[in-house]
Amino acid sequence: MKTIKMIGLVNSAVLIAGLAISPAALASNSTDAAKALAGSTALELPAKAADLVAKASAADRQNVAAAAVKEAFELNPSATVAVVAAVARENPATAPVAAVTAVTLQHKRMDQITKAAVAAAPSQATKIVAALIKVFPREYGVIAVAAAQGAPSAGREILSVVAEYVPAMQTYIQSAIAAANDGNLPIQAILTQSYNLAVSSGAVVPAPTPTTSAGDTPSLSPTVISTPFTPPPNPIITIGPGQTTNQVPGGRKYSSP
Repeated sequence: MKTIKMIGLVNSAVLIAGLAISPAALASNSTDAAKALAGSTALELPAKAADLVAKASAADRQNVAAAAVKEAFELNPSATVAVVAAVARENPATAPVAAVTAVTLQHKRMDQITKAAVAAAPSQATKIVAALIKVFPREYGVIAVAAAQGAPSAGREILSVVAEYVPAMQTYIQSAIAAANDGNLPIQAILTQSYNLAVSSGAVVPAPTPTTSAGDTPSLSPTVISTPFTPPPNPIITIGPGQTTNQVPGGRKYSSP
């Protein structure tokens, strides 16, 4: 029952993000991923998950990426960030679905996952940011700041994505981008200033109370600014090969590191 619920949760998130993954395909690939990753340690999971995705057909690669991240989380949640980085590095086109899947399962590590995915696949930075904001619109600030830390030179592009999904701040973000001379823009400062200007101009629409159904992620219209900009928690931890973080509760089938 838990596996079925988790498949539904991940599937709902990737569909909202515009990354079409059918429940049947995810379930089928999850079974294959579980077999391929069974018995892997935290240190082995990233490489094995990335290899599993790389060997998948082009048509199945998105499905397999979501399944590999989900199963890695089930085996050892502490390896999730490293798995996302490995999958994104070896298979850049799957970085958005890998990031959305991981954040859906480990929401509290959104900043770490976003930074890891973007750093591993900088060419996909805007697609990763867009996919995450579609599913988690109220946390555009955390997503944008973490993404910019992963790919500092992509600041303009990242801010442009935020402007697209938060229209009330669009004018102020675009003005800040136009006035900036440096490629590495102060993302947090620009978002904070843009939010404050939007508030003072009366452009901000009060956010409704999020409504959810069982197992779904709360979501609001991306045209709504619901809360002031909130920076990500510090520090953002960089996960490299051979590194793990403290165990995060919530998974099953744990393997020893």
